[in-house]
Amino acid sequence: MTLNAIFYVFAAVLYLAAAFGIYKTLQEPEPTEKFWIRPLICAGLMIQAYLIYEALFLYGTPHFGMALALTITLFTCTFLLLLESFFSKIGAMLVFVLPLSAVSMLLPLLLPGSPLAPETASGPFRLHLLLAILAYSVMTMALIQGLLLMAVHKRVRAKDFVTHEGAKHVNILDNMPSMMEMEKILFRLIWVGFIVLTAAILFGAVYSQELFGQAFRFDHKTVTTCMAWVIFGILLLGHHLRGWRGKFAALWTVIGFCVLMVSYIGVRFVMEVVPGA
Repeated sequence: MTLNAIFYVFAAVLYLAAAFGIYKTLQEPEPTEKFWIRPLICAGLMIQAYLIYEALFLYGTPHFGMALALTITLFTCTFLLLLESFFSKIGAMLVFVLPLSAVSMLLPLLLPGSPLAPETASGPFRLHLLLAILAYSVMTMALIQGLLLMAVHKRVRAKDFVTHEGAKHVNILDNMPSMMEMEKILFRLIWVGFIVLTAAILFGAVYSQELFGQAFRFDHKTVTTCMAWVIFGILLLGHHLRGWRGKFAALWTVIGFCVLMVSYIGVRFVMEVVPGA
C-alpha cells in the first residue's frame, strides 16, 4: 500500500470514528457532545483537502472524474455541516454524511479519473464546475434532511409521545429538532442550493457558448440538470404559494436530487465504469 493510499484510508477511519461517536451521543436520553468528535472531523477534512489538491494537479495536469467529484462534494458537505453544527442541531445529518465521506475517500484509489481537456481551463468552466459541486453539496444535505424529516414524520404518526424515563439508549430520531425546525432547515438548504444551481447553469451556458457556439446543448446532462432545476423551482414556489411542507416537500426533494445526480454522476458512471460505454 502506497503512502497516498494510507492517507486515504486514515481519513476514512477518522470520519467513521466521528460518525460512531455522534451516533452513540444521539442514543443518550440527554445527549452531551463529546469533545473529541470535532477534532477528528477537522483532521479528516485537512487530510482530504490535501488529497483533493494532489489529485486535481497530479503530474501538473488536472485530473477529474466521477470519484473525485463525489469526494469533493462530500468534503464540502462535511465542512458545511461542521460549521452549521455550531449553530444548529444537525448531528443526525453528520451520522449519514460522514460514512459517505469515508466511502468517497476510497473511490479515487479505484477510479483516478482522466486529464481535463485544455479548453476546460477557461474562467466560465471553472466557475461552472465550482458552483455545480457546491450546488450538489447543498442539495445532498437537503436530501439527507428530507429523508430525516420523512423518518421523523413517520415516527410521530406511529406514536403519540416518546418517554425516556429509565432508558439507557433511545432512537436517534427522538433527539431531532422539532419538525417545524427541520422544515426550516430543509427549505433554507433548498433555497441556497437552487440559487447556486441557477448560477452554475448560467456559467455553464456561457462556457458552452464560447466552446460550441450554443448556450444550451440538447444532451443528457443539460436536460437532466434543467429538469432538476424545474423540480426544485416548483417545490419552492409551491411552498411559498400553497404551503407545501412535511413529507410531501421531502419527497419532492428526493426526486429533485435523484434527477440532479443523474445529470453528472450518472453520465460519468456510464463513461468511466460501464465497459464499452
